[in-house]
Amino acid sequence: MSTNLVDIYVSEVGRRLPGKTRSDIQAEIRSILQDMLEERSQKSGKPIDEELTLEVLKAYGSPEKVAATYIGERYLIGPRLYPVFMLVLRIVLIVIGVLAAIGLGIAVYQTTLTPLNAFETILRAIASFVASAVTVLGNVVLIFAILEWALFRAGEKIEVVGLPKEKEWDPRSLAKLSPTNQVKLGDTIAEIVGCFAAIVIFNFYPQIIGFTPSLNGVFGSGNWAVGFGSVTFTPLLSQAFFYYIPYLTAVWGLTILLDILLLRMGHWTLMTRIGLIGLKIVNILIAALMLSGPSILAITIQSLTSTIGDAQAATTLMTMLNGAVHLALWLSIVGSSIEIIRSISRLVTNNLPHQVAVKS
Repeated sequence: MSTNLVDIYVSEVGRRLPGKTRSDIQAEIRSILQDMLEERSQKSGKPIDEELTLEVLKAYGSPEKVAATYIGERYLIGPRLYPVFMLVLRIVLIVIGVLAAIGLGIAVYQTTLTPLNAFETILRAIASFVASAVTVLGNVVLIFAILEWALFRAGEKIEVVGLPKEKEWDPRSLAKLSPTNQVKLGDTIAEIVGCFAAIVIFNFYPQIIGFTPSLNGVFGSGNWAVGFGSVTFTPLLSQAFFYYIPYLTAVWGLTILLDILLLRMGHWTLMTRIGLIGLKIVNILIAALMLSGPSILAITIQSLTSTIGDAQAATTLMTMLNGAVHLALWLSIVGSSIEIIRSISRLVTNNLPHQVAVKS
């Protein structure tokens, strides 16, 4: 048990350290703790057991404070979040690059191929890509700067009204940090970015969610407003869908707050599990209402036929779109149900042994 506590402690310290130096620092801390255990064991004449290990860990300090001693200057995006930041940025830039390449291909295909026209088309595509990349970079930096501020202010803690103030660190709490209770940094940050993007797009730029047979006006100009004037653009989502936006925004916002709290604590608790279950239940209710209510698609077979000029293709496309929407909603319901079952199972699994141990 004592070795297990040391391993968990070293892991908790490492979780707060930069990736490049994490393994070396963890090895150093493990060696220091082993020396401290042997020294105290010799002085006290007691074997290295759980009680002695708890004393050493208590004296060495909480994982947060120990990790803070190895971290130097403060950054807008520190070394702990930087690898994840670069991964997210690469993925987003690749997506923008692919869309820009598609738009350039369409623009070149529909433009009379003269040297001047080709040069102007390529120049507009490059300018559009650069403008989009700068906008995305600013938004991603803002998100990660907020995360850095919220998660890694050395020596500071977030106090939430209604929650008990931080108690003195107790190394016995390490025994409760099972792998199922530990927060996955990459998945949690990805969820924060996704929820933030959904809030921005559906609340401020819903006009970009639509259908057009040609992206020339949009990608060639780099401006969605110009695109509306040069191509036929049909909104994809109906007013029935936007009726649910305030509720979806509340769910996304609460999910971001829950994820930030989880990243701050580093592990799941009873209250965070209950919070997740509540959000998933609301998500199921919204998806069920969308399935049973009016269609959330604004386009019809008639509008598609007038847009693409082929009734058979319009019917096929409409069938595919309806099927895709229903499939997405059912997957959302099934996925949320699985998360609820998993959370309840982990609540029972993590609490019952502890309660039995206390009673015995």
